[in-house]
Amino acid sequence: MGMKFAIVHIGGCESSEYATRRGASHLEGCNSISIVGDVQGKDCIIYDDIADACYLLTQAAKYLKQNGAKRVFCIATHGLFSEEGIAACNDSEIDSFVVTDTLDQSRNLNLYSKLRTVDVSVIFAEAIRRIHYKEPLLPLFNIDDYYS
Repeated sequence: MGMKFAIVHIGGCESSEYATRRGASHLEGCNSISIVGDVQGKDCIIYDDIADACYLLTQAAKYLKQNGAKRVFCIATHGLFSEEGIAACNDSEIDSFVVTDTLDQSRNLNLYSKLRTVDVSVIFAEAIRRIHYKEPLLPLFNIDDYYS
């Protein structure tokens, strides 16, 4: 297909809200994982908004590695991380996991050596300042101005 990227689709699962309330073991009902594109010898990135039980993330990482991915990086906005989630990540094919510091990660950093955090306090503070003074938020999306 000549694509320079690949997409992983995990289908047939219960809705994430319902599954989260029932726990990670009930996510095993996912009946299909497919890749569109070629991951052979490539670095892959998996994104999720909230990392909690991490079952789908770890299954996707396993599938990517089975299909030849060189490395698998996971990124999540909020690292909630249940005990099962940390255990699943420790036993997974994930090479590195990055979350923002919107939740305290000090305990998780000690339990999961591949976990890294990104400080978002500077950009949040600037967004609050801009909103207070009725300034536009659009300049915040030029990351080079704030992290150089």
